Amino acid sequence: MNNSVTSATYIRNISYSLRRRLSDFLDPQDRWRDVAVSIRKPSGELRYSQHHVRRFEGLVAQGRSPTEELLSDWGTTNSTVGELVDILRSHKLLAAACVLLPVEEASSEDAQPASPALGSESARPTRLLEERAPQPSAGSSTPQPQTLQESREPADTGFSSFLYNELMKITGNFDDRPMSDGGSRLGEGGFGTVYKGLLNDTPVAVKKLNPMDDTSMDELQVQFHQEIQTLKVLKHENLVDMVGFSCDGQHPCLVYAFMANGSLLDRLACLDDSPPLPWRRRCLIAEGTARGLDYLHSNHHVHRDVKSANILLDEKCVAKISDFGLTRASAKRTSTTMMTERIVGTRAYMAPEALRGEVTPKSDVFSFGVVLLEILSGLPPACENREPQFLMEVRYDIDDEDEELTLEDILDKKMGDWELGQVETLYSLACNCLQERKNRRPVARQVVSELEGVVKSISLDSQA
Repeated sequence: MNNSVTSATYIRNISYSLRRRLSDFLDPQDRWRDVAVSIRKPSGELRYSQHHVRRFEGLVAQGRSPTEELLSDWGTTNSTVGELVDILRSHKLLAAACVLLPVEEASSEDAQPASPALGSESARPTRLLEERAPQPSAGSSTPQPQTLQESREPADTGFSSFLYNELMKITGNFDDRPMSDGGSRLGEGGFGTVYKGLLNDTPVAVKKLNPMDDTSMDELQVQFHQEIQTLKVLKHENLVDMVGFSCDGQHPCLVYAFMANGSLLDRLACLDDSPPLPWRRRCLIAEGTARGLDYLHSNHHVHRDVKSANILLDEKCVAKISDFGLTRASAKRTSTTMMTERIVGTRAYMAPEALRGEVTPKSDVFSFGVVLLEILSGLPPACENREPQFLMEVRYDIDDEDEELTLEDILDKKMGDWELGQVETLYSLACNCLQERKNRRPVARQVVSELEGVVKSISLDSQA
């Protein structure tokens, strides 16, 4: 959303930062193609033929953005932002439309001018991005916010759009006191703070995004829209469930289903005096996470920030991968390895090639190897007062015959009834995931298969 842009703004006058935000949103899954084939000349003919589309496709292999090139070419005409927004909305790319225009402007062709009876922005009702504004009858009072059930979009068209003021209300004005002190704060996310709220008596988690020292507001907006797009396209039992978002206030916000057991990182640390995770539960969490990664990779997505803090646990301790703001999607016809100038991720989990700017599914597998070591040891991924500081390096000491450290020495003594053979299988899998050369690492589907075998052997042991 950019208040300096209106429906009448020429596309050629869209700023570079806005073009970048749109390309980060439309390049994944080739959504730019939907836009290209919908553009028409004043005569009504299609502006771009399949030959043109293939030319844009060829830019991907050169590391260039088809969306940026498309906008540059289309911008040579007197086409406007309003025309682009109409096309985006016709393909249900609602959050992308919100990048350019506020909800009200994006819906301007569908809605009559708001009556003064509607009052200020904060009094307007929550509604879907593509819904037309309600028409108050003469003398009507200010509408009340709709319930979650009324404002939920059908599953195939995206998520609900909430007013920032409504999210403030359900989180106690984003009460920064921890839950244990009567506040709403659940914890700190990668790019914001997460609060608990009650929406129609249903608990939700609201992430309020904040610019960090090394993250501009523009970059934050890109991540905001990337998360929405990813979770709109990809749905799986082991991915976090998004409820909706807000982009009309001081901070962009994302609303998720509430995860009663928090993060795997906190549960392994027994934070807030939570009971230790037993061995079987840890293996089930590992298996669920691997299934989520396999699903992502099968759908041509690389998460780029796999870590125990981004693995959330619901009331039944089912693993849900979260935080998709850094996720990258690759075109299905290109190599699974991409290059980026901006290095992102968490150092204690990053594969060697990720530190060089490579984006590949095998980097996610490497990060998952660190998570497996956390599951086995209960230790944090990094600690300044520990040698080695990075948990990923502990395998060198275990495998070194000159060192006295053994696998059993690092095992979490709190996890209960484990069996050495199963532990050794999990450790061996972790080491394979942590291979320095990515071609030697297993793919996520192979990781799932290995973990299925461990879980099955645990079940057999319990029946014996």
